[in-house]
Amino acid sequence: MTVDVTGTINQTVHPAFQLVRQHHVEALDILVSEYAHKVTGAVHYHLATSHDENVFLVAFRTQPMDSKGTAHILEHTALCGSEKFPVRDPFFLMIRRSLNTFMNAFTSADWT
Repeated sequence: MTVDVTGTINQTVHPAFQLVRQHHVEALDILVSEYAHKVTGAVHYHLATSHDENVFLVAFRTQPMDSKGTAHILEHTALCGSEKFPVRDPFFLMIRRSLNTFMNAFTSADWT
């Protein structure tokens, strides 16, 4: 990351993405960059900071048609593995092979 003479913060951008906007949050000393994937339109937010913690989130809009909890059930089902990916509870396997400090899955009201 570099800062030019106008104060603009420049980051190397993967060619599949386009930088939409950037904003520096002074109170947290975080640079928030929003990117859009040129083909799919997927949105990527990058939070650049000097903190030691490294974090990422992959979220999908899962707006429910009712309150039966289908998205939450699918979240747990996906983490049970399958015939093609026979891994039961991959988080516990990854914890042993990772430097992570926290790992979990979440289901919110409209995203998973």
